[in-house]
Amino acid sequence: MPLTPTARAAVKVSEKWLTEATTPSPGPDGRVVFTYGAGLPTVVCAPLRVCIVELQAGEQLVGEPQIGDAVRWNIAPALYGKADGQTTLIVIKPQDSGLDTNLLITTDRRAYYVRLLSKPEDYVARVAFAYPADEDSSKWQKQIENQQAQDRKNTISELPNKSLDALFFDYHVKGKNEAMKPVRVFDDGEKTFIKISRETQTREAPVLVVLGRDGKQEMVNYRVKGDMYIVDRLFDRAELILGTGKKAQKVEIERERKS
Repeated sequence: MPLTPTARAAVKVSEKWLTEATTPSPGPDGRVVFTYGAGLPTVVCAPLRVCIVELQAGEQLVGEPQIGDAVRWNIAPALYGKADGQTTLIVIKPQDSGLDTNLLITTDRRAYYVRLLSKPEDYVARVAFAYPADEDSSKWQKQIENQQAQDRKNTISELPNKSLDALFFDYHVKGKNEAMKPVRVFDDGEKTFIKISRETQTREAPVLVVLGRDGKQEMVNYRVKGDMYIVDRLFDRAELILGTGKKAQKVEIERERKS
């Protein structure tokens, strides 16, 4: 049956990827390292020799690997390492030389498509992968975690160093937007501390204004550190406001008067 133009085009695109040159690099402990997704990695094996495909640390197989020639190739799983840092290995052994097939490995993170060749004597003992996309993501994640840790440290340094008996917690919160409502409001007699929810942290931060006795809004000195609004004074009433005009969402905070 002749191929349709669409099918021929698809075959050409696939052939380009299959034949595209991808240069491996040397890694530690004899590893030959391919860049994941940059082309078709080729593992060269030999009879009476063991070849290993090594996955990313902590990566787990999802189902059994699929091989094109399950009769003349033997594949088996192996592990090394401890707990969450365990590394999965695929152990590969051809029964003869001159074989050419492919291998699909599916994991909880990605799918590997590998070409397998067997030679009489030439073989690659250990194949692993580099993951540039993951490395870039982890750098940003590390930076974010460091910033969050610094924010927590700065917040802790400003929290009142007083006993619970010296803190005042009798604040009432009113508003329709439950996500905007503070988790806790308290003061130490000098400053007011407003702890916001995790959901509010991940969204646009509401503006805090103090309400005067006439109900008019007054600007107030405050700063947001981590999950805490730190206000440099006490107030009887205040509002957290998100948005402007008629569509603005508000949550009111009221300090109970001491008798």
